[in-house]
Amino acid sequence: MAYKITKNKLKNGDTIYYINQVSRVPGTKNKHKQVMVEKFSANELILEGKDPESYVNDKMNEYKEAALEEVKSLTYTVDLTKKLTLSNNGDLQVVDDSKNLGFLAYSTLYHQLELDEFINNRRRYLDCTFNINVIFQHLLYSRLLWPASKKKTWEHKEKFFGDTDYDIQHVYRTLDPLLKWRTDFLKHLDRKIKEQYGRRNTVVFYDVTNYYFEIDEKDEEDGLRNKGVSKEHRPNPIIQMGLFMDELGLPITYELFRGNTNDCSTLANAMDECIIDFSTSKKIVVADKGMMSYYNILKIRNDHNGYVISQSIRKSDEDTVAFALNDKDWKELKDEKTEEVIYKIKERTIPRTARSYGDVDNSKHSGSYNERQVFIWSKKYADRAKHDRQDAIDKAHEATGKKSKDFKDSCYGKNKYLIKKPLVNGETVDADEFEYIFDENKLKEEEKLDGYYIICTNVVGTDKINEDCSPDKCWYKDGFLTFNRKVSAQEIVDIYGGLWKIEETFKVSKTGMLNLRPVFHSKQDRIRAHFLLCFISLVLERLLEFRMNWKYSSKQIQESLSSFSAVQMDNSNIYQISYYDIVIKEILTTLGIDVDRKFLLQSDIRRIVGKTKKKIYEQ
Repeated sequence: MAYKITKNKLKNGDTIYYINQVSRVPGTKNKHKQVMVEKFSANELILEGKDPESYVNDKMNEYKEAALEEVKSLTYTVDLTKKLTLSNNGDLQVVDDSKNLGFLAYSTLYHQLELDEFINNRRRYLDCTFNINVIFQHLLYSRLLWPASKKKTWEHKEKFFGDTDYDIQHVYRTLDPLLKWRTDFLKHLDRKIKEQYGRRNTVVFYDVTNYYFEIDEKDEEDGLRNKGVSKEHRPNPIIQMGLFMDELGLPITYELFRGNTNDCSTLANAMDECIIDFSTSKKIVVADKGMMSYYNILKIRNDHNGYVISQSIRKSDEDTVAFALNDKDWKELKDEKTEEVIYKIKERTIPRTARSYGDVDNSKHSGSYNERQVFIWSKKYADRAKHDRQDAIDKAHEATGKKSKDFKDSCYGKNKYLIKKPLVNGETVDADEFEYIFDENKLKEEEKLDGYYIICTNVVGTDKINEDCSPDKCWYKDGFLTFNRKVSAQEIVDIYGGLWKIEETFKVSKTGMLNLRPVFHSKQDRIRAHFLLCFISLVLERLLEFRMNWKYSSKQIQESLSSFSAVQMDNSNIYQISYYDIVIKEILTTLGIDVDRKFLLQSDIRRIVGKTKKKIYEQ
């Protein structure tokens, strides 16, 4: 809402100031109307000791600020006769007659990344009558706004403005060339994000998760679909996906593996197949304790790269546990109010022995190397460990003194806190019937290690700093990736701390807005094409969150943009915005999309859509 000051000089020498509210006439481009909201006399203001110009300007700014606060809390809806509903299988059914405008945000990112040029430059060599670029955009936008099957996506294609003249078979046929372009696609995305967002591949985060399939019981496991250790403890066949992410929290690339592939063994293969060249430039690979294997570390070291990988304190050797529990050399951080220690850190460098099978002779080899280990104790993690264990302890106490046949439940975690004592007629003998006894010693041993964890790395700094070189210049020497600056133990912890973003990214792709699982495809090429489509959707979604400075969650963005629609008014070419909120407003402002009216002509919408297709990137 705009405000404007006008002045009228009277014959008696006085000047009247008017503060007017200015608004565009609905359905027009350049016609405006003004409504006076307040007027002031210059002479009266002077008598009150006020400067007329300054006072009126200040007053108008108050109106502007009040209007801005009103817009921030603004949410309006049009009562449509038909609403968005969910089908039995969870697909979002778009059944009203409105047109979506939320896709404008993703269209802006899509064209700034020049994905349209990438596809158009290749589709011209294909013998097809349908527009792959249009279909691909609809598949992406639908995945981001209303995650659904390919068939459901095709059924609500009319939700988008523009060309929607294609059949369902064209949707499936589009997937084939997209898959053939996969490697070029990923390289193109990586290059554009480097150019526009300053991505650096110095630090890359890696993690792996799995997605399950919905298939008939008669269908057998095949290809990528295999039964393995499901993250959701499901019996369904699964597929493993390894994901690389950069320091900005943006996905770089991904690799797919058979469902029965061990998590730890995916890293080396993912590095070999990755669009990132790990052999020619220095990288720091960051991963959790699931990747802490000798083979993975040797793989990284052989490429003269760095690693920052956590190690389980509970599975460490006695010397490592003893060093952690030793009170010497800890640097402590205390709570300012209570003086309670809330964080401790110390480090050491020790030799380690690595064992692995050779690539040529397939025999076992071993070797030693020096490794930097950073030890951390955190009160927050200690409290969390205690909380996570409490349910199992309560169950174990309930079982104490009872016979095994009299106490059964599904809390198997309690068993490690119980000792089974054989009983027959109340007498202790060797028998098949047991009495449970709570194991206090086991609990005490576990509590000792609460809050401790280790980060292992070969990343170090130097005391001999070359002032003529960049602090980020690094070289590989004696097994260490050495930087031209000091690298503190806390900096190693901070590098590892970025790993949480990749876990959040998996949540977005699984249970969050993209709803990538379950996978309904059965053909291997279709499965691979589906994951490519979902990965590019994920890149666009995370880019939008990044552009918004991570202010809103992916779910908030999806809920707002999927509802951001326009309804065509009867017997006219005028559309009325049916939903608008502060999330939409800030996204449009950030991306430079001009939708600031409740009523839009069809020509206005075409102009706005056309503007999103410009290649100019504006931070």
